[in-house]
Parts: sequence; structure tokens; C-alpha cells
Amino acid sequence: MGINSTGAGGVRVSEHEALIESSYRRLLTSIEAERERIRNTWTQIEAESGRTSEELEQLRHDTEEWCQAERHKIEIEWKRLDKLRERMSIIFPVNRAEVLEINCSGHLFSIQKAALCSIEGSMLNHMFSDAFVQSIPKDQYGRFFLDFNPHCFGIIVEYLDLRMADPDAEVPPIPAKQQQNMDLLAEVLKLKPFLRENSMLLSHTTSLKVTPFTVTATHSGWQVVSARLPIHMSGVAYFEVMVASNPDSKNGGLAIGVCGHVPQGPDTYTIRIPDAVLYNSGNGLIGDSIAAENVTRGIHLVEGSILGVKHDVHTRDLQFYFNGACIGACTLKPEFAEKMQVLYPTFALMTPNQRLQIDFSSSNPRVARPHTHEGTLDA
Repeated sequence: MGINSTGAGGVRVSEHEALIESSYRRLLTSIEAERERIRNTWTQIEAESGRTSEELEQLRHDTEEWCQAERHKIEIEWKRLDKLRERMSIIFPVNRAEVLEINCSGHLFSIQKAALCSIEGSMLNHMFSDAFVQSIPKDQYGRFFLDFNPHCFGIIVEYLDLRMADPDAEVPPIPAKQQQNMDLLAEVLKLKPFLRENSMLLSHTTSLKVTPFTVTATHSGWQVVSARLPIHMSGVAYFEVMVASNPDSKNGGLAIGVCGHVPQGPDTYTIRIPDAVLYNSGNGLIGDSIAAENVTRGIHLVEGSILGVKHDVHTRDLQFYFNGACIGACTLKPEFAEKMQVLYPTFALMTPNQRLQIDFSSSNPRVARPHTHEGTLDA
């Protein structure tokens, strides 16, 4: 019996070894097959990589050739444009001894060609370039004839002569009655020095703290200050003011608008200026020059609110905007419209720590910032 048991056990062990060996051989076969598959895949990848490298190299070469050809075309075009620009413009240095005789609407001027054409990009520069100078008409005496406003052209000539001696020369003062004509002519002729960006008037006699684009009150009582320049009178002009701080908005004490002159002397301590139109916070529009108006009254200019003023030179009316929405307009009395030929943005503050931020470059009404308070309207 013992011999039989031992024999049976030996048989079972042999069967297990056979199964293990069979499984091991199948595993080795599978591993080898997987290795072969990986070798084939790697070989395929190397072959495709080689082809891709060749394609990329060819693409790089073709791209470089295309770029070089395009660069050559661009260089040729730039040279052509430079030659055209030289013909259409006068670029320094030019002959300073050459003097042009000009008949401007019956007024005679003599000016160096170098001075007349010294503002690059201006129409004067183009008009007297080689490409166009022959097309300028002449009078019976051979003088160039220009059909411009002679008073404004005289101011331009004066400035250009000053500029020859001092490149940083200031533009001469423009008479109020010629401001609109000057603005129109400066825009047509593209005279950048005459199309200056506005800013606040820094030289004043008040206690207001003024920077180019902010005004801050430091003492109690009305104090008035204006911009350095009047608004442009050649079309539609717009500026707007954000109330950065107004500690006592419920009691008014803040006014924004325009004035026909730079407030000086007694005018800097009152908002009752004859040729001014101001929106007084919490009240409404004030001014002796107003003929008719429908501007919403009772709006408090609280912190974060924005008041805009637009002037249309064709209709000579003033439109007021609050937080981006039009709140009405006013017209001027004929006798004041004649006097107020220039309009200076004007600001009046009454309470310490009131602060205004002025944007002279804005062309469209801007909505107040979402995180600030809305202006309030009295019932």
C-alpha cells in the first residue's frame, strides 16, 4: 500500500512539472513574439522618422527660399515707396536759401521753403514737394496762390519762422475770433503742432491742487479752474469727467461745464460766470448765456459717476451726458454765442478732498465703472 501511494504522488509531480514547463515555453514564445513586434515597430518608426526628417528638411529649404524671395520683393517695394515719398515730401536737409513768395487770399508772405515744409507729413510739405508743386496755382506775378484764411495762414507762417530758430517754439496765441478757422485749417493741412492735446491749466491763483488731468480741492469755498486750451472748434468736441472723490455729494458743491474765457480774478471764486455754462451737482444747469435747455435736474455727482460735455460747432448747442446716457442739451443766447467763440472746459470745486479726473481724449460717452456708486437723482 505504501509503495502504491508513493508512486501515485510521483506521477502527480511529473504532471505538474510538465504543465509548468509547457506554460513557461508558451510564455517564452509570447515574449519573443512581443520582442519581434517591438523590433518591427521600432524599425518602422526609424524609417518614418527618416522620411519625416527629409520632408522637414525639404520644407525648411523651400521656406527659406520663399522667405528670401519675399524679402527681396519687400526690399524692392520699400525702395519704390522711399523714392515716391521723396517725390511727395520734402525731407531735410533742403536749401535754406530758397524763399517762396506766396499770395494767400490777397495777403503776401515770404517764407523759406525749408520752414514752410518743416512739419513732416503735413499737407504743406506735400504741396511743395516735387510731385505736386507744379499743380499749385500762381498769380499774375508768379507768386504761389493759396486760398486759405490769410489771418490763420499768417499765424502758421509766424510759427514756422520761429520753429526754424527754435524747434521747441510754442504755437502763437490764437485770437478767439479765429479759433474755429484755425482749427479747420490745421486739420486740413495736418499741422500737428496746432492740433495739441488738451490738459489742465497748471498756472492759476486758487488753492486747488491741479495736475495735467486731475483737480483736487484743498480748502472750503468755490474755486474755479479751466483747461489749458479751448475745445476744438472744427466739428464735434467732447470731454468727460469722472468724480474720483466727493465726500459731501448730497450738498452739491461741484460744477462742470464750459466757459468762454479762462476764469481769472473774481471769476475763480464763483460759479456765476456770465459766459459759462455749468452743471451744478444736485441742482442742474446754470448760466446767464443759456437760451433754452432740457437737461435733467437734481443729479448728484457722487464718487464714481461720469459727466460728459459735447459741443457741436454747427448747431452751437451743448449736450450733457451722465454715466454714458444723454441727459439733455442747451442752446446759447445769440448775443452770447457771438461772444463765446472759444469754450474752455471749466471745473468748480467747493469741498476739501473733492477730486476730479478729466479725460480730454475721449470721443464717446463712457459708462461709469461697475464697482462705483451710481449718481443719485433728487425726487
